[in-house]
Amino acid sequence: MKLIKPVAAIAALAAIAILPMTASAAPPKPLWVSPTAVVRALAVTNAAANTSCATASYNTIQSAINAAPVGATINICAGTYTEQLTITQSISLVAVGAVTVALPAAPVDGTTACDAADVASETATNGVEADQSGIVICGAAAVNITGLTVDAAWSGSTCYDNLFGILVAGGATLNFTNSSVTAAGAVPLNGCQGGVGIQVGMAWTTPVEVGHATLRDDSISGYQKNGITVDGTGSSADIDDTTVTGIGATTQIAQNGIQISNGAFGAIAGSTITGNECDYPSVCGSDMLYDTQSVGVLFYGPAPGSSVTASKIDNNDEGVYNEEDSPRAPALPVVSINGDTLSNRYEGVVLDQGWAAITGDSISGGNVGIGVLQYSSLTFPPDFGQTYAANGTATLDVIRGAAVAAVQVESDDAPTGDYRGALTVILSDLRGNAARVVNNSLNYTVFQLGDL
Repeated sequence: MKLIKPVAAIAALAAIAILPMTASAAPPKPLWVSPTAVVRALAVTNAAANTSCATASYNTIQSAINAAPVGATINICAGTYTEQLTITQSISLVAVGAVTVALPAAPVDGTTACDAADVASETATNGVEADQSGIVICGAAAVNITGLTVDAAWSGSTCYDNLFGILVAGGATLNFTNSSVTAAGAVPLNGCQGGVGIQVGMAWTTPVEVGHATLRDDSISGYQKNGITVDGTGSSADIDDTTVTGIGATTQIAQNGIQISNGAFGAIAGSTITGNECDYPSVCGSDMLYDTQSVGVLFYGPAPGSSVTASKIDNNDEGVYNEEDSPRAPALPVVSINGDTLSNRYEGVVLDQGWAAITGDSISGGNVGIGVLQYSSLTFPPDFGQTYAANGTATLDVIRGAAVAAVQVESDDAPTGDYRGALTVILSDLRGNAARVVNNSLNYTVFQLGDL
């Protein structure tokens, strides 16, 4: 990876056994939570209690979670609940009306085994920095959350890396539907590198804390660093019809909308990722090789098969960035960027080392439609040069209105250490740009086959 581009740093198919039919156990009785449960419980009999918002038996969500048997549904009545939630069993949280889970004024550190694993990893590297989360889901649990708003806003003076709106780890699975995260990190925003809306898995622990998530029809905003991060080998997420919105141009930090990293698998479809732009003085800028830029969708060492499809990615510095970290250059495409609409400030797609297939996309505006990076450890500090080339294919794409070029290869012109590579552009429409191809490299080739 190059030093000046900071980052936040598939489940196997199981055999299905056919078992003799037996009488299924009755599902657990639902639990009800209401802000006025203590008062209202006095007015009902035990038989009538806990059957509706009017007869709810719990006035905090955590108290209901603590009482809930595995597989229970907790119905949460309209209101704002100022609390941090810890979930270690399979349950469903369902909003009945407008429900917000808001961070307390003095948030406490997480106490699950997942949080402890993070503390252990931090202690081994740079000192203890415990997790704080609006909701932490840890362990072999499948948790459904429907209709909730998570407001995890810390004080604007908070400078802390491990701040999460929702943390999913320890093998847990989150199904997050028709829900939102409206804050995750310091408010107002500052330049510290913490604050993730939804963190699925943690690659920096030993062993990796794995998480899984399905996010559908959700809204993620108000984050400090990343909207959604899926991190670590074995972690995975399907992100469908979800909107991720950054703060817009800011002098404080380089935000990223969605990050798929360190061996995690991510499939993004039908989503909108917008508003991630960095104006930090003398650090952020328009040069895709030498300046730091915010990214709509950041693939950083993703698992093969990761993709972003049929999504709208606009008003970010870079639309999609791909960098892979496998020991050897891949022989086949690892990431698919397919059928998306991209209109961003500087570049539509940026290819760092690895292999991406860019197919059927509409890319407009900015400086560059598809950018390719080529650099060695002679230009950047040791261990930060590329270890293989940025290869790719661009097929049936339409690129319009790029101020520099439809395709630009930017090389550091190092005398040695830049790896040979190629981008093959096939049957794409490159008309209406300042140039079709700009290439300053002597050992990188852009092939054009049947382009307009």
